[in-house]
Amino acid sequence: MPGHPLRHLAIIADAAAAAASASAAAPEDLVLAALNKAAEISHAAFGTIPALQAFSFHAPGLERHLDAGAAAGPVLQAWIAGARALRGAAAELGAALRLCGRVDELPDALRRAVAPEAAPHHGKSLLWFLRYGGRDEIARAAARFFRERPGAMLGDDELDAWLDTAGVPDPDLVILAGGPLEAKDALLWQASYAEIWHTPHPWSRFGFGDLRDAVAGYHERQRRFGR
Repeated sequence: MPGHPLRHLAIIADAAAAAASASAAAPEDLVLAALNKAAEISHAAFGTIPALQAFSFHAPGLERHLDAGAAAGPVLQAWIAGARALRGAAAELGAALRLCGRVDELPDALRRAVAPEAAPHHGKSLLWFLRYGGRDEIARAAARFFRERPGAMLGDDELDAWLDTAGVPDPDLVILAGGPLEAKDALLWQASYAEIWHTPHPWSRFGFGDLRDAVAGYHERQRRFGR
């Protein structure tokens, strides 16, 4: 229906496009700028969307810098500083910061900087996806379910409770920031009925105007939820 409230906004940022447009920048500068932008945009989203309960950020292209430089001081310190920026934004917003993905594969120092928290059922959540893939998330959720409940049937309404995003409303709007308009390996289950908004602007150029346009476009659409 028109005017459906926006409770969960997810952004999938093509950080690889941002890196290509700023190839002369050091990896640590790219990482820190991208994560600071995520903190800034999440703050703007919660501040301007009254019904918003959850904001999700995923930038898989950034992780190549984590893979290549996990043991290098400047790169790892940039990740830690960016993580603290996100944690600070969450604290200012009264939200729970939650890491989603294979968190146990992160460097210890980064994991300690942002320990995963349980998202509140009544409150705000800032979700950050690292070492994450949508297909992998579904497989891990199903494996956990059958370990805990061998022989049980796994239905549509039960899988939600075993996903990394358990307890958080499904995304209403997914913004694809930068890169081509194509399917992403992210939130495959949760975003089945989400509205999609795409901008070719790389994440480094994404700003409040893009956020405003995406939200305005969302409210102009008539949602059918697969019907």
